[in-house]
Amino acid sequence: MFQKNVQWFVDRLMERLVPTIGSFLTGALQRMLIINHAEHHNQLEEQAIRYEAAGRQDIADLIREQARTLTLDKPLPMAQQVLENFDAANPAIFEATQGNLTMALPDAARRPKGRKRLDDPASELEGEQS
Repeated sequence: MFQKNVQWFVDRLMERLVPTIGSFLTGALQRMLIINHAEHHNQLEEQAIRYEAAGRQDIADLIREQARTLTLDKPLPMAQQVLENFDAANPAIFEATQGNLTMALPDAARRPKGRKRLDDPASELEGEQS
């Protein structure tokens, strides 16, 4: 009987404790995201001000326009467009995705540079004579 009562008490405690801890952690995470988002916008505005001071109003306006499109819900609004245009913009990667992988890989026939050994007295003498 006692064990059953203790089990009931622990179950009720966990039913209330888990959501409380979860909401606390969620709130802390949201607060951190909002503060970092605001800091990011502040850095973008400072950069825009620097470009204005340098006489580059067009770049400052572009930074501000792009900063307005950033939201917490969609942090990379242009990511989908970049990915769609990426294959067409880079022919080597486009060919690699079409099955011609050898065009995108670097030349494997190159020989690596030789390294001189530190414990070889001959290499030390060559280094001193140079």
